[in-house]
Amino acid sequence: MKRAVIAYLARGESEEAIEYALREMAELARNVDLEAVGWVIQRKASPDPSYLLGEGKIQELQKKVEELEAEAVIFNLELSPRQAVKLEERLGQAEIWDRTQVILEIFNRRAHSREGKIQVELARLSYLYPRMLGWGQILSRLGGGLGTRGPGETKLEVLRRTVRQRIHRLRKELEEVRRNRQLLRKRRAQSAVPVVALVGYTNAGKSTLLNALSSSAHKVLAEDRLFATLDPVSRRVELPSGRHIILTDTVGFIHDMPPKLKEAFKATLEELESAHLLLHVIDLTSPYMELQIEAVEKILGELGLGERPCIRVYNKLDRFSGTPPWDGIAISALHGINLPLLLRRIEEELFSQMEITLHIPYTSLGAVSRLRSRIEIVAERYTETGVEMVLRGRREDLKLLEKSFRKEL
Repeated sequence: MKRAVIAYLARGESEEAIEYALREMAELARNVDLEAVGWVIQRKASPDPSYLLGEGKIQELQKKVEELEAEAVIFNLELSPRQAVKLEERLGQAEIWDRTQVILEIFNRRAHSREGKIQVELARLSYLYPRMLGWGQILSRLGGGLGTRGPGETKLEVLRRTVRQRIHRLRKELEEVRRNRQLLRKRRAQSAVPVVALVGYTNAGKSTLLNALSSSAHKVLAEDRLFATLDPVSRRVELPSGRHIILTDTVGFIHDMPPKLKEAFKATLEELESAHLLLHVIDLTSPYMELQIEAVEKILGELGLGERPCIRVYNKLDRFSGTPPWDGIAISALHGINLPLLLRRIEEELFSQMEITLHIPYTSLGAVSRLRSRIEIVAERYTETGVEMVLRGRREDLKLLEKSFRKEL
């Protein structure tokens, strides 16, 4: 592994938040073969336009890099193209990374499916493109006289044009992926099977939970590392009553997820929009659990999912010795602890939210039959023109029927 120093700009965060961010940055770095051997912290309200950190801290950073024989410096915030170039000049041979670049490299190593590779490549090229101007000086060393356009400039222009064209093609491919996913979601909606989506901080155990609840022989990769799973995976899961749901695993969230990453993974994150219920999987053993919960809820709010029905699922109970929080269900996905309880709670949330009485004409009973897997018929009374039914189920399903059949009784 290459030795690296973390350069951290704190803009009003608490000591706990800074400590957590440094630990997380070190873990992110480890996943791209960089070992964090030290750090420099500056508390400042706004970034320095030239170096992100102030002049004094840059000098301290130079000394730290020399003392620790570091080969790389990782900044906790995204660097502008100008900052990256100036930092390379100040820090000599040390590689310059920012947090976005580290996360993109992790995603690049984890992407296996065609969709995942498209999304990651698009995010990387979108990050890279505005930074290519800084390469002109390096490329121009290949030749060219004073006052003329050297071959380096030509190479840069050709490279930028190639990247622009590639970004355009990737966006078209990703749009096709989005259309295919929309068709798939439409078919799911017609099948009348509720969709439950797993969300949570990366490495909270979502994939392990999907494997534990699903009877499928095709298990999802579940490893103790950040962003082990990038591609959305769906499995059919049977509830205690015999009803079924579609359980979907999505990419894990992280504090301050880079905007370019969220934009590139929009097709994947749209899977959450069709979910009738969210399971927020939380690492019960993390000393920074509350900060992780806050980060996930912030992203859900940005995606317009803040009001979606949600169950907090506190995972890794087998490694926890205290009293679990009261506002959710504590489980161990790895050892199967409290999974039956979780399934009952899911069923309760999906099928016991609302109860209404409707008059259904005999000619329209098919509409109820198509939703029978999601709606419970509590009572029924036959009349001359149809059936008066007391129905219990998801609010969305019942309101769909209510629009057509409700009558004052």
